[in-house]
Amino acid sequence: MEKTTVIFDLGKVLVEYDWQSYLKSFSFDEKVYHIIANAMFLNKDWETGDEGATPEEWLSLFIENAPSYETEIRKVYSNLGECAYIFSYTLELVEYFEEKGYQIFFLSNYSEYLYEKTKEKLCFLDAFDGGVFSFREKCIKPDKTIYMRLLERYNICPEEAIFFDDREENIRAAEEVGIHGIIFTQETVDKILKGELAEVK
Repeated sequence: MEKTTVIFDLGKVLVEYDWQSYLKSFSFDEKVYHIIANAMFLNKDWETGDEGATPEEWLSLFIENAPSYETEIRKVYSNLGECAYIFSYTLELVEYFEEKGYQIFFLSNYSEYLYEKTKEKLCFLDAFDGGVFSFREKCIKPDKTIYMRLLERYNICPEEAIFFDDREENIRAAEEVGIHGIIFTQETVDKILKGELAEVK
């Protein structure tokens, strides 16, 4: 079936998420770096933000994980948007699909707080036909519920859609609801822009 719709994940697909470089910018010693990393970025509580925790709730969870480092955690949290920025190819890639007449959507695990801190960087989403942020749905990938909400909200035919995501488990979930999934890498970008990806020719 001809593909008419493309669905993008954001993090590691259209938006770089580089918490390591951001955390290193604080010049903490190695011990503190690892404590903060484990309290925030490498902790299961990170997903709690994606699942819809308020900014205040999210911060409280991080502090609870390392209460002796509350000052450092608050400092890192205050400018959290600095860990995200669009890739050099992002706008070109979106334009490629626009010019081919595809409907373009996003489906992303994203927290409310990070969204507030990065929404100006995400202004390219204004050109999209719609999309779903997990924090608004209180549901995250790879739960199939969030895929179905996107499909139903925008009346998307899954068999006519391609989904790009950097995580295999998210691709599998998309395929279970009938969407053709492609694991996204830098090679994927090159193939699309050179017209070498069969699914989008």
